[in-house]
Amino acid sequence: MEPILFVFTGPSGAGKGSVMRALLDRDQTLNKVVTYTTRAPRQGEVDGFDYHFVSVSDFNRLIRADGLFEYEQVYNDHYYGSPRELFEPGHDGLIELDYKGRLKYQERHRKVVSIFILPPSLPELRRRILARSEVSNLDARLANAVEQIRHARSYDYIIRNDDLVSCIERVEAIVRAERIRRQGLLDMDDILRQVP
Repeated sequence: MEPILFVFTGPSGAGKGSVMRALLDRDQTLNKVVTYTTRAPRQGEVDGFDYHFVSVSDFNRLIRADGLFEYEQVYNDHYYGSPRELFEPGHDGLIELDYKGRLKYQERHRKVVSIFILPPSLPELRRRILARSEVSNLDARLANAVEQIRHARSYDYIIRNDDLVSCIERVEAIVRAERIRRQGLLDMDDILRQVP
């Protein structure tokens, strides 16, 4: 059975990480694809789960070794990149990407389901960013948030995260629906193979 790659996008502070952690806690058949970053971990982030936190020189080594499928510099200061290998056998994948990374993965992998997580509002997003950690690039983060939101219309699903519990429930419903769709296609193919 072909695995599904669930791509999560949204501005920094929209709640993507919280939603993904909840899904992974509740569903053992989901696996997080851990991406790379050159920024330092924020409080509570775990190396190897939230990101692979690497130095710029290690990041450049990954690029030279062709270990990254896509990468870019974000906010004009840190690099982010995603690995070539995505799936564990028997698991669907979750990955956090911006809209440019999502487009690259849609070209590469046949079954991508894109979910955009919206913040409740731009003022609330600003508050969340400032509450998470001290930032020197708030204007760049907010400009990037607006750019990301402008691309949300091209996603399969858009979920507003004004209540985390409700947001998680809606995303779980998406995962269930996409798995039902996949099973239906497999069942249809099985029936059609029986045609003489």
